[in-house]
Amino acid sequence: MNNDKLNTGENVLERCVFDCERAVISHALARTKGNRTTAAKLLGTTKRVLTYKVRKYEIDCKQFKRELNEKEN
Repeated sequence: MNNDKLNTGENVLERCVFDCERAVISHALARTKGNRTTAAKLLGTTKRVLTYKVRKYEIDCKQFKRELNEKEN
């Protein structure tokens, strides 16, 4: 999806869906410590679909593993 198009005030619904879906996926990945397979099950989807959306929303799954390691130390 073209982020420039979303920032113009047009397509408010698309922007809301984009933000909400990105937040829900990020939350699921945080709960599963970056494990895509477990996060996909939690969200009721497949790992393949989740991987597509992680790329689409440019979510760094490694950040959730790093956050866990930082909390443990």
